[in-house]
Amino acid sequence: MIRSFLLAGVAALSSATAAFAQTPPAAAAPAAPAAAPAAAPVLSPIVVYDVNQLITQSLAGVDMRNKLAAITDQIRRELEPDQRQLQSELEAIRGTSVADAQTPAAKARQESFQRLYGQFQQKQERLSAILELTERSALGAFSEALTPVLRATMLARNGLVAMQSQSVEAYVPGIDITTDLVTRLNAATKTIAVTRATLPTQNTGAAPAAGAPTPVPVPATPTTPLPRQPARPAPPR
Repeated sequence: MIRSFLLAGVAALSSATAAFAQTPPAAAAPAAPAAAPAAAPVLSPIVVYDVNQLITQSLAGVDMRNKLAAITDQIRRELEPDQRQLQSELEAIRGTSVADAQTPAAKARQESFQRLYGQFQQKQERLSAILELTERSALGAFSEALTPVLRATMLARNGLVAMQSQSVEAYVPGIDITTDLVTRLNAATKTIAVTRATLPTQNTGAAPAAGAPTPVPVPATPTTPLPRQPARPAPPR
């Protein structure tokens, strides 16, 4: 039974940190692509904007993405020692002959590996949850920074309703306020506070230890709609 678990876990272990490894370490953001010439502004009660362009081209958006990439790389590096230990132990167990695998010592080693692998999965799930909370908190902070800028830009265009361009089937280019938003947002703020989140411990009644980091609360639904984040691969089973 245990050996079947081990054989089935080879592929899972080798990709255990795939969700984190897919994100490269933090690096200087590449230069934003040159924006297409903006169409002549059109005064309209309905305006549209591209939130993805805001995140990729505004100074605040680039700052947020770099900080999230650094935290993601930090989490990935925290998992690497455990992954290497498990991979080495798994290879040693797989190299055991069929006859030797039936000995009490070999079975005890397999059971130890199973326990370690379960602990690794729990650690990965916890770190994945921390990263998700960190991303949500960062997007909430970006939304808060964008909200007054969006309202000011709407007023300048006589806009009453703002919609994301991804949700509109067709529109006159002149009602797109994305370029104005990037310019105004750059003038308003160039950075976004991004803090690695912490998960509450089971003993919620205990007072926090001196100097312990303050958990980052889950932000409320942003007042400005933000793009849906790509689905994260489920932890290995």
